[in-house]
Amino acid sequence: MTNYLERPAVLYLDDEPYCLDVFLEMFADDYDVRTARTYEEARRALRERAFDIVVSDQFMPDGDGVAFLAEAARAQPAAFRILLTGGTHLGALVREMAAGVFHLFATKPWTERSMREKLERARARDSVAAPTGEIPARLDSAREPFAA
Repeated sequence: MTNYLERPAVLYLDDEPYCLDVFLEMFADDYDVRTARTYEEARRALRERAFDIVVSDQFMPDGDGVAFLAEAARAQPAAFRILLTGGTHLGALVREMAAGVFHLFATKPWTERSMREKLERARARDSVAAPTGEIPARLDSAREPFAA
């Protein structure tokens, strides 16, 4: 992963173009930002390069953010994962987070300050992330109780 002095690579997935534009404008100076509007774009990005941080909206027209972050964890287990949520059952999210599907969640709409705090926490992840290899083994079983 990226040295702390380098710009960490961030993948930001959201179906709202405005959110993608704002994120890019706010954080491109400090982070190597790549944005995606669909799961397919995000999956392609994960295949093309390594990311230090993956941020995903929970509710997308083409899928579920928790499921995408589970895929991201399998594809890039060292990436720090953040889920964006505009409103959901927080109990289920806490269980998913405890299972290692993602590390933090942020509410939408987010502010620059709140998102910057999350990204900085992710940047210093050596003190907060679970060891590589531990997360992927738990992902499939973590989703089972919450499948619709």
